[in-house]
Amino acid sequence: LFNTLNAIAEWCRIDGEVAEAAVLRLSGMLRAVLEGVKAPTWSLSRELDVVDELFALHLLRDKSLFTLTKSVPASLPPVVLPPMSLVSLAENAMKHGPGAGHRGEVTLSVTTEGDEVVIALENPGPYRGPREGSEGLPTLRRQLELTWGRRASLHVEAAGPERTRATLRLPRSTS
Repeated sequence: LFNTLNAIAEWCRIDGEVAEAAVLRLSGMLRAVLEGVKAPTWSLSRELDVVDELFALHLLRDKSLFTLTKSVPASLPPVVLPPMSLVSLAENAMKHGPGAGHRGEVTLSVTTEGDEVVIALENPGPYRGPREGSEGLPTLRRQLELTWGRRASLHVEAAGPERTRATLRLPRSTS
């Protein structure tokens, strides 16, 4: 949020149209955050809308920062997840990937495997293991456990020497 606001302040002097677009996207994201705070879960569709806004904000900053490839079925599986789950993964991918100077393709896919929905997010940049003092991924893991117990999982791993993949597995139902 703070980085985006600082970038918008700079764009106000340089490119008013980009600044306006960024404010509108940020406003939509903040509206979604406030909506998400009130709900224990929401649809995968709603979550993907917020993730799209996040990626669009990053691309406003620098169109050459990354390319985005999405493989998402037109008819999404009827699954719910804690609000901002994928947003946390997407922000993490951006921070440690393109935001850290690793340019390239960011991929997001949603598939089904049996009774699970599998969401994979891959970004350029080597996986360096869990960071001491990190709050994002441990918080997401706690949210998943509170929602589904051990029926959901999150794995972050190397996807080759210069890429990182986060894989979120969710049950299709909450029962």
